[in-house]
Amino acid sequence: MSYDPKDFAANPRKYELYKTAVVARHIFTEDGADDLAPGTILRVKFHCVARNQLYRRDEPVYLCESAGKDHGYFYASTLENFVL
Repeated sequence: MSYDPKDFAANPRKYELYKTAVVARHIFTEDGADDLAPGTILRVKFHCVARNQLYRRDEPVYLCESAGKDHGYFYASTLENFVL
């Protein structure tokens, strides 16, 4: 399941339950050492709902990690294939 803003508006609590997700688009980091390629599986933990200024809407924000490494916080729109 990809992030759908209409589904989030109708079922916001559901987005607090997800435990894993997949990177939807390449995520670049400052030094390039921690880039995340599309398809990378991440463990996600709901952090909060925040305003995504790029899309001008509120979205869930997740703390993401893989292989024990913390990758920081990502908006739901950068992830897909959410699993409980």
